[in-house]
Amino acid sequence: MLFSFMLKQAMSDKYYVYFLLITGCLFAQGTFSRSYIVQTEHGFIDYSNRLIICRGTANIVEKQPVDNTFELVEKNLKLAKGQARTQARKNLVEIVKKVNFDGRLVGDLMTDEPLIQSRVESLIGSAYQQGEIEYLEENKVAIALAVRMSGLAEILIDVEGYIPEDAPSPAYLMTRTTVPKSERVSGLVIDAREHSVDPSMSPEIIDMQGTLVYGTIHFTRSKSVNRGPVGYAYSMDDKNVGKRVGANPLVVEAVGFLDDDIYITSMDGEKVRDAEKNFGVLSNCRVMFLLQ
Repeated sequence: MLFSFMLKQAMSDKYYVYFLLITGCLFAQGTFSRSYIVQTEHGFIDYSNRLIICRGTANIVEKQPVDNTFELVEKNLKLAKGQARTQARKNLVEIVKKVNFDGRLVGDLMTDEPLIQSRVESLIGSAYQQGEIEYLEENKVAIALAVRMSGLAEILIDVEGYIPEDAPSPAYLMTRTTVPKSERVSGLVIDAREHSVDPSMSPEIIDMQGTLVYGTIHFTRSKSVNRGPVGYAYSMDDKNVGKRVGANPLVVEAVGFLDDDIYITSMDGEKVRDAEKNFGVLSNCRVMFLLQ
C-alpha cells in the first residue's frame, strides 16, 4: 500500500497517458484525419504519415521502502521502464517485418538479405520514444517507440532506377507558367476503393496494355525516401489529400490491381502522362491512392 501511494505521488503532474491518447485518436478514424492505418497487436503501421509505432509494457516490482524514501520506488520505476523499452523494441521488430515494401514484406527481405536484417535491426535500435511514458493499472508501465518509413526506405530502396538528383530542370516548368493557376493539374488521385489493394511503400500504376504509367523512373531516389511515391487516404475529405495533391487533382478510377500495383485504362494513362508533361505531378510524387 505504501509503495502504491508513493508511486502515484511520484507520477503526479509529471506524466501523461500520451500513448493512449494518440492511439485512441488514430484508431478512432472518425476523429482523426483518417490516415491509412494497419493495426497490429502491439501497435500500428501508418502508411499515410509513413510512421510505425508500437509499445511495450512491464510490471513495476512492488517492494516496501524501508526508510520511507522514494529511492527504492525510483529504482523500481527505472528497471520497469528499461524492461518496457526492451519489449517495445522486440515488438517493433515484428511490426516492421509486416510492412509491405513492394508486394514483398520487409520480413521476407530481411530473411533473404542478412545485410538488410542487420540494418533494419540497427534502425529499430535507434527508435525514438513516441509521447510520454504511460502508467497503467496494476503497477504496469508502457513505453511507445517509433521509426519513420523514410529510415526504412533508406535501407530498402536501391540507388539505381531513379531520376538523377542533378537532372536538368524539367520542361514543364516553362509550360506551367503559361497556364492559369485555376486550370493547372495539381496532382493525381487514383480511386481504388472498389478493389482490395494493399498499401505499400513502393507501388506502381500500370495501364491495361501493361505499360508503366508511374513508378521509380518518374522521380528521384531522395523523393522516394523522404516523401514516398504515393499517399493513402479513405476519401477526398481526408485533409492529407489536399496537402499532397493540391486543390485541382486529376481523379482516375482504378480498373484492376495486382498486390499493391494499380491498373488504369490506357485512355486514363494518357491523361496522366499529359499531366506529368505539363505540370510535373509524377516527378514531384503528387500522387494519392484512395483505398477501402
